Amino acid sequence: MDRIHFHESFYQDVLLGRKVQTARIDEPHYPLGKAMADFSNGLSLPIEITNVSFKTIDNMSLEEAQRDGFESKESLWKALMGFYPNLKVENSLMLVEFRCIVG
Repeated sequence: MDRIHFHESFYQDVLLGRKVQTARIDEPHYPLGKAMADFSNGLSLPIEITNVSFKTIDNMSLEEAQRDGFESKESLWKALMGFYPNLKVENSLMLVEFRCIVG
């Protein structure tokens, strides 16, 4: 089963369905289907990956940024820069859409 690592600050948003996408760079392509969301505090949640697409930040919609749990593309970009300090605007982001399947 594939495992996707998240910062612990995203746990509640994933659990409550407020974060249903994650933007990644330089990671393996995640297949559709069941996976585990592993958080930096040691907690995990079962998820189902429902879609994977590739876009640059400029080609992302506001809706896509919001699926990632951010109010704007700018706030998503700022967060991404914290995880990927060498990220460039022209880099392709892998957008992994998922849903939490607790219960």
